[in-house]
Amino acid sequence: MLQVIFFIKLLLVHYATQSQRGIEANCNDDVTLKCPHNDIDSMDFLSVIWYKVKDKQKFGLLRKRKGEQVQAKGTAKLGEKYSLLLFGVTVKDSGTYDCTVMANIGYENLYSEVNLTVHECVTKTVVTPVTTVLNINQSTEPCPVQVQDLPLMWTIIGFVAVGLLKIVLSLISIWLIRIRSSRKRQW
Repeated sequence: MLQVIFFIKLLLVHYATQSQRGIEANCNDDVTLKCPHNDIDSMDFLSVIWYKVKDKQKFGLLRKRKGEQVQAKGTAKLGEKYSLLLFGVTVKDSGTYDCTVMANIGYENLYSEVNLTVHECVTKTVVTPVTTVLNINQSTEPCPVQVQDLPLMWTIIGFVAVGLLKIVLSLISIWLIRIRSSRKRQW
């Protein structure tokens, strides 16, 4: 019984390593992801579809039906032997890509995943030296900031003026409301 369990585990490990491959690329490289199924042209299939897998959802990149033109979204192209060509990859292109071969009725569909890891984009920085020249003979700051407070009398006059304006506007509003309400009563 232990030998059977060991054999099943060995098959599962073999299947897991066969179905998932990893590719590493640098930023702005052109990358070719190969569909790992051997000799797809000799198979009886309906189409080959490449997906980008994100958050357990598949987003179609391109599809090639046997005998038809390629249908693609974005900048992805179909290469030799149904490989996926990605141009100028960036970090956001990292992730899992799924190559699906949809078989005709009576045959088995084939699925395989390819993991792409794109390294960080590194830009070279140019250091420019800056020289600061100080005038030693200058005795004051080049831009002195002077804040001048208003006199207390002007501040009080401003607050009183705003208060009186509010009172006058309130009296005008009350007078208009009374005139309007008296006209409604006359009708």
